[in-house]
Amino acid sequence: MPLAAGAIWALTTPAPDVLVTGDGRHVAVRTAAGLAMLRDRAGDYTRDMLAENGGVDGEPLLLADQPDARCSRDLCVTDIAGRGRMWRILATRSAYMVPIAEFIAACRGADVVVSDRGLPKRCAPRWLKLDRRVLRRTGGVALTLGSGTVVTILNADDRHPWRDPPLLERTAHSFKPGHGRFHNAASAFRASRGRQK
Repeated sequence: MPLAAGAIWALTTPAPDVLVTGDGRHVAVRTAAGLAMLRDRAGDYTRDMLAENGGVDGEPLLLADQPDARCSRDLCVTDIAGRGRMWRILATRSAYMVPIAEFIAACRGADVVVSDRGLPKRCAPRWLKLDRRVLRRTGGVALTLGSGTVVTILNADDRHPWRDPPLLERTAHSFKPGHGRFHNAASAFRASRGRQK
């Protein structure tokens, strides 16, 4: 019974349309041809993780090579269908600054904007902005546009030790010549100078 329930759940749960890594550098978008990645330079681990979480076998495609995407060296824009309409996804591809007026207009025309850097407040997409500040709180993100579902890796009530490591109380130690290792090191230094003479 649990296996059947799991199989039904897996078959009826749609694969996400957009996957974003926690640092915002890597984005995978479901296109007509399959899952396509924003950046061509990604390690095997990142490619495998995005493909597995995107529910595909094999190597993801490159977004810039897809006919429904328009990419420059710095930005990529693509339109994908979901919930009976087209969604515009805008993602930054480089660390170079784009002319601000052009970028703000592109943000305004997008439903989702993704970036590995902090974006200006005037960048206001229609639905969701995932920049460095947001992703620091959410971790990786998966978007399913058909249902409007946003799944994040981190939650507000997560208490993982690697996320908020405990702070050790600092104690002030005052080391004085003539005590402990410093005494021994100073004695050794004086002794070696005496031997050199």
